[in-house]
Amino acid sequence: MALCALALTLTACGSERAAGKDARAGTEDRVEADGTATAPSTVSPTDSSDPESSDPDFLPFMELLVSIAERCLKFEPTEEPPMEPPEEPDPAESPLTPLPEPLPPDETPPPAEPGDPEEARKEVELSPVEKCDARLHSRRITKALKGTHDPTPGQVKDVLRGLGYIDLRIHGPQRSGESVEFTLDLRLLGGLLCLSGNVTGTKTVTDPYGGSPEVACTDVQRLH
Repeated sequence: MALCALALTLTACGSERAAGKDARAGTEDRVEADGTATAPSTVSPTDSSDPESSDPDFLPFMELLVSIAERCLKFEPTEEPPMEPPEEPDPAESPLTPLPEPLPPDETPPPAEPGDPEEARKEVELSPVEKCDARLHSRRITKALKGTHDPTPGQVKDVLRGLGYIDLRIHGPQRSGESVEFTLDLRLLGGLLCLSGNVTGTKTVTDPYGGSPEVACTDVQRLH
């Protein structure tokens, strides 16, 4: 799994950074799921041409997503390895599959057809790990916003920033009647997790859903 590979890379390259991490980052990355704290891994930036990678806050944001995902991966069921290697088939009994003919030197493969934009906007099912991620993100956001009486969009955004979510991944917040709404893009390494939130003076309600990386989380056509 790509996320597992990334987590191993982060562990190898992040020991020096983790030693100097300040107290604010350590407390913000705690998830109050079972009263234990999880220290985030360290991740190297991706393509430097990506505007997100030039954001100094993007590295801690990726660390946050990975640290929360690692907690959920620990509880993901794994398949038991076989006791003995599978028996290899007899080559004499296996039918031969003809290899595809190579293209002539002057002939190039046909271009891939573009995906259907309407299909890309449809809500997609989240994996069990992403559903677990959503619960942990929701829990830390709800706790941080608790006690914010008559919140304004600016107050909600300040709280989200304080939790480690970055401007490029925060859509809104904006006033909607008596509440403030926002959407978080929590997709990483081909993930699908989007999270919408509704904040009032008394409670915070979050709603996770899956969105194709081809579209913004706010452009996903929700099922309800």
